Amino acid sequence: MSSQGELTEVPAIDLRPSVEGGEAGRDAVAAEIRRACEEVGFFSVVGHGVTDAVVEALREEAMLFFALPLEEKLRTPQPPHRISRGYSHVGSRGLAYSLGRETPPDLQESFAMGPVEPAPPSVAGTAAEMSFFYPNSWPEGRPRLRAAFEAYYREMDALAVRILRLFARALGLDDHFFDDKVDHATSTLRAVHYPPQPEAPAVGQLRAGEHTDYGTLTILKGDDVPGGLQVKLRHGGWVDVHPRPDAFVCNVGDLMMRWTNDRWISNLHRVGNPPREFAGIGRLSIPFFHNPNVDAEIRCISGFYGAAGGEKYPPVRFGDFYLSKHMKAQTMKKDLTPA
Repeated sequence: MSSQGELTEVPAIDLRPSVEGGEAGRDAVAAEIRRACEEVGFFSVVGHGVTDAVVEALREEAMLFFALPLEEKLRTPQPPHRISRGYSHVGSRGLAYSLGRETPPDLQESFAMGPVEPAPPSVAGTAAEMSFFYPNSWPEGRPRLRAAFEAYYREMDALAVRILRLFARALGLDDHFFDDKVDHATSTLRAVHYPPQPEAPAVGQLRAGEHTDYGTLTILKGDDVPGGLQVKLRHGGWVDVHPRPDAFVCNVGDLMMRWTNDRWISNLHRVGNPPREFAGIGRLSIPFFHNPNVDAEIRCISGFYGAAGGEKYPPVRFGDFYLSKHMKAQTMKKDLTPA
């Protein structure tokens, strides 16, 4: 922290007072969250109640899967229309494209899943069902992988709701303001493996290119090793994130920035390459991308209008906003307008 009190690192926030400390405890935690979201857009949480067993089960199964031969992993491929399901090989996406920046492909592979529950009646049978409630696919003969993913997904979904209620309090709203916007959430869970780098990356190539996240918030568990998460601060410098072993790193997504008229920061972040002396060390990261209902309207919350009294962004339907960013990263095209 600087002498002026500005946050210059990702702060750690203990959630336990929000459960054990009554109204005063919830107010205190909400105030910490609000400051972090306004100044950095990132914070880590401890006292979250998620057991180590849930985390370790997914980590173990994910690493066993990524250790398989490529041809075996490719038997559970990402669907042709690029929905976040199944296996994506190294070089299959470039996150910087979501911001219109052309870079070499990211040096990562991943396995992803979407909602555990089926689409609600309002979405069933529509194009939105295919995009946001597409069936999850699982490798044959690996039931523990599926069980670990689904258990972790449910834990993160519950934690996300708890954090969103603290977001609402931090914004001076009723704690349950977001409830009806996320009761059919379209979140995705991804295990991301950054392989060792025996050869130096190409110029401008990273493990994950600079990007912001598209949804409400992201909850991340990642290895703290060289070549990890980096966050861009307000002054323009990059800072490495080194969370406590028992912490999850959280960050505000683009939707919260829109909801707050840019008062909260959906901040640029990336995953850098390790120094060459650590190039033989791989890394596992497990991000849970919390997304609201497909038809949730995202518009500025009253009270967060700009100085001129207007909204900086027009209202947008979540499904449309998300797909426009997601497909740029997945197809590595800056402009998706048909020729």
